[in-house]
Amino acid sequence: MAKAESTLVDVSDKGAFERKASVFRNKIEEGGAHPPAAGRYILYVSYLCPWASRCIAVRKIKGLEPAIAMVVTSPQWAKTRPEADDHEGWVFDATFPGATEEPHGLKTVRDVYDLSLRNSGVDPAAFLTRYTVPILFDNVSGVIVNNESSEIIRFFNDAFNAFAAHPEANLAPAALLPAIDKVNDFIYESVCNGVYKCGFAQSQEAYDAAVTVLFNTLDELDATLATQRYLTGGTPTESDIRLFVTLIRFDEVYAVHFKTNKKLIRDYVHLHQWLRDVYQTLDLAPTVNMLHIKHGYYSSLSSLNRYGIVPVGPDVISDVALPHNRDRTF
Repeated sequence: MAKAESTLVDVSDKGAFERKASVFRNKIEEGGAHPPAAGRYILYVSYLCPWASRCIAVRKIKGLEPAIAMVVTSPQWAKTRPEADDHEGWVFDATFPGATEEPHGLKTVRDVYDLSLRNSGVDPAAFLTRYTVPILFDNVSGVIVNNESSEIIRFFNDAFNAFAAHPEANLAPAALLPAIDKVNDFIYESVCNGVYKCGFAQSQEAYDAAVTVLFNTLDELDATLATQRYLTGGTPTESDIRLFVTLIRFDEVYAVHFKTNKKLIRDYVHLHQWLRDVYQTLDLAPTVNMLHIKHGYYSSLSSLNRYGIVPVGPDVISDVALPHNRDRTF
């Protein structure tokens, strides 16, 4: 039997969620094995996944749609090897609205990993991994370049400017990198991963610890955004993207599904307006598919929602499209 990881999460002996690190960490660089080029790479994503949505957003902001193809999974998980094991994960099913065909005829994200491993001379049956998105795949070498979203968005920001419609858009300018990295570190474990620590906690102790840190951080972020327009100052950066993809899901999904219901984002004066600002100013509407987000979370994580019922929830998309005043505040 293949060594597919059939469980979604890993937990500590105290019931705390512990996310595994990404495995594929190669670079896009001139003179390297994976040089920048138009038409060479595919970005595999799910609109459900906030990590993948970071990449969708930066690809859109930079105007890389013609240069880097994108394949969108169905938000609903399915068996990936019914004849071999019980693993459920991302599948390609273009019958679900907004999902796309896979150009190589592959059926699942697991197939993408297996193809890459075989092309690298590795037996997929001997390789233990989680079949996650996003994936940046090299069509020429037939291998996965990278499946770490924080690195993929830096490649999109810096490495493909020769093929970008908006090369002037810079979400990680050198002068702001220390501030960006500091904010990224601050929000990652507490908020971006913090909501998952709440949702997948398997003890009251672990949940209580995670939810306390989460809302302490949201309070601090709200206070910061009372004095400046964006997380690192007066212009949006990748830090804003990284927080945005989590908070756009918060009221619709995490508050219910992950039990992060102490407060909603719309209860925060400045975070709420900031969410509208980022959504509108960076024109992120095409990158947010709430149908995929809601159906994916509520129907695919059966351990949290046995019957796959999708709740009505607030209309977050209509809300974030309403006017904000942050362009006139600072």
